[in-house]
Amino acid sequence: MSRATNNAGAPRHGFKLKLAFLVLLWPLTVKSELAVDEIYSPRVTAGDLEIGVVGALLDSERAEIDNLRADQWEVGYGLSERLSAELNFNAIKRPGRAYSLEEYEIELIGNFFQDNKSAAGLFIELSKEHGQKAGGVTLGSLYERQLYAHYSILTNLLVSRSFGEDDEQLEPTGSLQFAYTKSDTFQPGLEYYGAENNHLMGPAILAEFRMGSSILELQAGVAFGLTTDSDDMIYRWELEIEL
Repeated sequence: MSRATNNAGAPRHGFKLKLAFLVLLWPLTVKSELAVDEIYSPRVTAGDLEIGVVGALLDSERAEIDNLRADQWEVGYGLSERLSAELNFNAIKRPGRAYSLEEYEIELIGNFFQDNKSAAGLFIELSKEHGQKAGGVTLGSLYERQLYAHYSILTNLLVSRSFGEDDEQLEPTGSLQFAYTKSDTFQPGLEYYGAENNHLMGPAILAEFRMGSSILELQAGVAFGLTTDSDDMIYRWELEIEL
């Protein structure tokens, strides 16, 4: 649904980050693959219908993965001014193989408050692996704030738990996006994604175009590994239309 990473025309990116909160992002502990795809905004608009696709391409010597592509097809709707829901279908493509459907997800974003400068909310995701009994639950906080005249920041702190697998554990992850918001159409940004022994950072482009009563949102970014144990590089992109 509506994300600060998606909507360049509104003050949807971030909050005034305290040093203690930044420190929390770095030591997050998770041993599963780090998802570098999108950063969620707590903002919710009743009646908004959004259809889109999010993609990522991973190169990782650490995980012995080369050119693994993951795509997520999304359909979301703003149920009220406080709650939005989204249905996702996740597919992956390994080199030399065809696309395969991997997972279904239902995402809920509950908004605590939102105004022109800031917003906060709760993220809940229920997932189910295709053709398997395994699934998972993800829960976390979303917070954003407009900084000064033309800067904003957004952060997600999430914790996941898998079920029906041998390795069932809590998996915290964190992400942060800083954007220069002077333009309503085009905004450069910087993104960070963190997990245990896997930290990436890189530039991103956020763009928004109005087409009649609809809004087309485009994003693209690349994140580079910050440590020797991190993934080497992850490209990500997003295309979404808000009706």
